[in-house]
Amino acid sequence: MLRQIIASLACLLTLAAHADPVDEALLGQVGSGTMTESLAALEDIVAANPDDDRARLALGMLKIIMTGETTSQWLYRYGAGNPTRQASVFVFPMVASIPGNPDPEKLTLEEIDRFMLQWMEELDEAHAILAEIKDPAVKLEVDLAKLRFDLNGNGIASDNERAGIALNVLFTGGRPAGGEVPSFVVAADRADVDWMIAYTHVFRAMGEMFLAHDFSNIYNRAGHIIFPNTDTPYEFLQQRTLFDPTMSGLDVTDMIAFFHSLRFEVDEPERMENARQHFLKAIEHSRAMWVYALMETDNDREWLPNPNQDAALRGMKMTDERIRLWRDLLDETEDALRGEKLVRFWRGDGSQGIDLKRVFQEPETLDVLLWIQGTAAAPYLEEGEYTRDFLWRDFEDAFGDNPFRYIFYIN
Repeated sequence: MLRQIIASLACLLTLAAHADPVDEALLGQVGSGTMTESLAALEDIVAANPDDDRARLALGMLKIIMTGETTSQWLYRYGAGNPTRQASVFVFPMVASIPGNPDPEKLTLEEIDRFMLQWMEELDEAHAILAEIKDPAVKLEVDLAKLRFDLNGNGIASDNERAGIALNVLFTGGRPAGGEVPSFVVAADRADVDWMIAYTHVFRAMGEMFLAHDFSNIYNRAGHIIFPNTDTPYEFLQQRTLFDPTMSGLDVTDMIAFFHSLRFEVDEPERMENARQHFLKAIEHSRAMWVYALMETDNDREWLPNPNQDAALRGMKMTDERIRLWRDLLDETEDALRGEKLVRFWRGDGSQGIDLKRVFQEPETLDVLLWIQGTAAAPYLEEGEYTRDFLWRDFEDAFGDNPFRYIFYIN
């Protein structure tokens, strides 16, 4: 009996000796399992081991993932989606499967701006962490499905808030069969470092574009469509409805007002130039990621596979043709953002194009419907060299029926 106890203790000590603190942090095995505790643990590891690029990759990755968790907590705090939840069969079916906050806080437009600034700051911090990685052979295995979130901000990262379950509920409306979360292991490597950095720039560009414009009109008149407790001068909009065919509290006239209000004045024009610079940086890192990806000779659960590798995500195959077209798309987009080529205008006789650089450097009121119609583009129309015709057609031919899936996947 004593011999068995000693053997068991020896086994436990052996397991403890081989426990990987980076893996433990990523999988929520630190403290009570929240991402905040995991992040703190990884920060300590990197501080104690400044040359450990694997730990730094884990820290940067978790920092980006945490921006999704904080966004979810913020949306839950203010009851995002509650007004349309009961009408989701007519609006957005998967909304009904997301838990709603029964007691949302009052939301102000200033709070939205504050959150956006905080979100961008967190992305900037993630970029700074990842930019310090130097090891071209860095690799980190992570089971993305087992990551733990605290989606509602109650301080508990429960089993029900694991990434695998959350994504299954979001996209299929139900939990995985049997309640088990199938593993989804990705071996992140140096190419994925630039992939993540590129996305921090894309997201920050979106944030800069949001902050550049004044959204007060649409927020005051239709914000309650998304948030049930808005700070608006039209409080009667959150009370009795007039035209509510779904009997859900969603008034049809509010939806009409929403589309009617898609017109945004520019109040911080310099942020549009900031956005342009972020898009250019994203292109730079998207190019770099393919340099690293094409040098790889292994085949290990790749997030971004080269033509000789298999993707960890089923069905995401990259061929030489697809990579060439992606690089062409980067080149053409960069030329347009730098003002070296014009984007072909969709109205008129085809002899004019839009100077995209001037759209960012000389921003005018953003009227979505007038841009679709074409008249809002008039101040930026010029004659000159155009971006490649039929590039999008070739892109669709190479990537199949769902090219946007690849665009979001590759960035």
